[in-house]
Amino acid sequence: MIDISICVNVDTRRENDTNQKMFSGVVSRDFLTQGLINKKQLFEGFRTELICFVDEHEPLDEKTLMQMKDICDTLIIRKHNKSFEYQDDFAAFNDFNYIQCLNQARGRFIFHFDGDVAAFTSSQQPIIEIMNKLEEVPFVSYPSFWSPNPVEDSSFNGHFWVSTRFFACKRSTLDFTEIIKCQLDYDYWKDKYPRARLCHWLEHILLKKPNEVYYLPLQFERFILFVWENYHQYTLQRLNNQTFEEVNEWVCSKQFFYPNNLSI
Repeated sequence: MIDISICVNVDTRRENDTNQKMFSGVVSRDFLTQGLINKKQLFEGFRTELICFVDEHEPLDEKTLMQMKDICDTLIIRKHNKSFEYQDDFAAFNDFNYIQCLNQARGRFIFHFDGDVAAFTSSQQPIIEIMNKLEEVPFVSYPSFWSPNPVEDSSFNGHFWVSTRFFACKRSTLDFTEIIKCQLDYDYWKDKYPRARLCHWLEHILLKKPNEVYYLPLQFERFILFVWENYHQYTLQRLNNQTFEEVNEWVCSKQFFYPNNLSI
C-alpha cells in the first residue's frame, strides 16, 4: 500500500551555489543524493514511494547513479532536450518534466518538491495536517509570510498559483489529459479558466479557480521548508544527520525571505 508519492524534480546543470533567476537557481550534486534522503526522512513512518525525475544536462557519474537507484522507487533520467513534437525549443519543456514525474505517482497523496528545496519536520503531525487540509482544498503549498496566500497582490484577484517548489494534493486531483490540453492550447485554457492575470505555465494551469490553494503558515518550530538561496557543499548532509531542534536553531539564525528562500 502507498499513502504518499514523493515526487522530486532535479537536474544536472553545472553546479551553481547562488540563486540568480528562473532556470538559474542553486544546483548542487548534493541534491541528487542528500536531497532525496532529506525527502525520504521527512515522511518517516508513512507508507511512501519516492519518484525522481532527472533532467540530465551533465552526465551522472556511476557512483551517484547507484546511490540514487538505492534511494528511489522510481528513477527517470531524461537527457536534456527542449524539443516537443515539431518544436525544437519548446517553451514549456520544464512543465512536461514536472508532468512526467507526477504522472508516475501511485499513492493517494502526492507531495512534490523541486530539487533545491529542503524540508524538516518535528513529527508526523504537520504531514498529517497537510493531508487533512486536502479534504478541504485541492492544493497545499509552501510556508508563506502571507498564509493562506503566497503574496499580497491584488492584480491576481485572489487567483494565485500552485508552486512547483512544493505542493501537495490528492493524486485524483490531477487530470493529466486536461492539464496537457491547457498547456498546449492557450486559447482553450484562457477561455475555460478565465483569470485576472494570464501566466501560462504549470503552476497557474493547476489552479483552475480562486481559493483552491492553501499556503502554509510559517511555523518553523514544527515544520521547516525552504529553497536554498545559496548553498555550501555538504550542508544538507550535516542537517540530515542533526536533530530537528538543531536544524531549527541553525535555520532560524539565517535570513529567510520572500518567497520562501533561505540565505546562508
